[in-house]
Amino acid sequence: MKKITFLCTALFLLVLSSCNNDDSEDLIDFTVAFSSATISTTEEDTSKDITITFSRAATQAGTINISYAGDNATYGTDFTTSPSGDSGTIAVPVAVGDLNATVTFNKLSNAIEGSTKSVSFSFDGFDNTDWLQGSVSSAMVSFSPIAALSGIIDLETGGSNLPNQVYFDFSTGVQTAVKRDTWEIALYNGSENRVYLNSSLLVSAAELSGITDLLSVTESSDLTAPLELNTVNAMFQPTTVTVNTVAELIAGLPVGYTQYGNVAENLVFTDNRQGGLEGTAFAAISTTAEENYVYIVGLGNEIPTESAEPGSIITTGDHRGFMKVRVLSDSNGYTIQYAPLNETTNMSEVTISKNDSYLLSAFSLTNGQSVNVEPQKDKWDVNFSGVFSYYENGFGLTYSDYAVHNTLGDVGLYQVTLYEIDPDTDERTDFDVPTYADFARGDVDESSLVYDDRTVIGSGWRNAFAGVLKDDRYYVLKDAGGNYYKINFTAFVSSEGERGNGQFTYERL
Repeated sequence: MKKITFLCTALFLLVLSSCNNDDSEDLIDFTVAFSSATISTTEEDTSKDITITFSRAATQAGTINISYAGDNATYGTDFTTSPSGDSGTIAVPVAVGDLNATVTFNKLSNAIEGSTKSVSFSFDGFDNTDWLQGSVSSAMVSFSPIAALSGIIDLETGGSNLPNQVYFDFSTGVQTAVKRDTWEIALYNGSENRVYLNSSLLVSAAELSGITDLLSVTESSDLTAPLELNTVNAMFQPTTVTVNTVAELIAGLPVGYTQYGNVAENLVFTDNRQGGLEGTAFAAISTTAEENYVYIVGLGNEIPTESAEPGSIITTGDHRGFMKVRVLSDSNGYTIQYAPLNETTNMSEVTISKNDSYLLSAFSLTNGQSVNVEPQKDKWDVNFSGVFSYYENGFGLTYSDYAVHNTLGDVGLYQVTLYEIDPDTDERTDFDVPTYADFARGDVDESSLVYDDRTVIGSGWRNAFAGVLKDDRYYVLKDAGGNYYKINFTAFVSSEGERGNGQFTYERL
């Protein structure tokens, strides 16, 4: 018994020792890089975080030394930093387990109109000799807005439950993370009156044609006419159901393989995949009140809180129930009437004015308030929604690791395909296109940029079944300001194998 105890203890110490050694053969090199080579500030900004990314979690504590040089900028007069750079060098501590580090740039003055002012930061060594410098070895902070040059972005989608959708703006290098269960519907601020659904939460909506009295609707209400809807049975064979009541309708409203629909009759209860104004589950909102009918809105699915096993995901929990909703408009804004499905006495009503600075204004039916979700319309290019759902080809489909680009905001994007593998013969055909490293501004094909389908990236950048990135593609994006970027995904999981930790690199052309 003592021998077994001794052996177990020795093995434990051996494992512990190997886990604390950066030289372990099981660990990739520990590299340190700035997340963005260029960081802009506006006149209103008083501080900016300079993020330093690591290739994996640190297994040894240490210090990153950073030097800086100002262009028309003096430390203590025009800027300071945290940690302090009073000595001329910034010492950034790294603790065991850290995945990144941050230097806060504090702006004390603005650039004089017509002049430039900036500070460049670069690595000045590490006190751990095993640490290596990554691909982005310097970062320039500008005192005025400029388009970002390049960067490495660790997506803040939040891990295996993908709790966040992330908006990213290439020209500033800024990502904005928002919990995807904070809203259900969003109102379009353009000239048309449209309502979008939160596809990242699996929200759905079905019109009750001819019914305008919100409080008259309950689960037992009859429809004004029967609906012939398609679904699949337990054997995934197509079948048709006849729906006569609200209760029968909501049985097939949640997004899933058995979701009801009838494309031929334009009975689809999700927004379409492409994201155009004509493809919303809600009909165009009329300025004639009597033409706007009540909708049953499926509030989507809870976000699970239990982490998945390494390499797996858990993104959809229990269904969140249903509400009845009616939306009106006077072209300058919207009035939302809503109530729990079986409420017959009281309803809530809120009026929201259109805001031209934003494409969509989000609203939470469950909390009864407007929610800040999308950044301003010219301040995001790609939404890494994490989860994405829609109805197509007779099924309600849900995808993970999903990305859409801002087609409503005039952002164009296309995929460059390097090669393809014949599924029957496994033969590889290489295409005559530049590699990601070699792709330059002159290689951009304007005619390939897609402005009418937001799902060009989608989930195609990874192979979920194999648990790996696809190396046969990268992407080219043109933002609304006319800047061109190339984009390449560089990670699918964290260094510990957890899904929901994507990473990409980008470079302005």
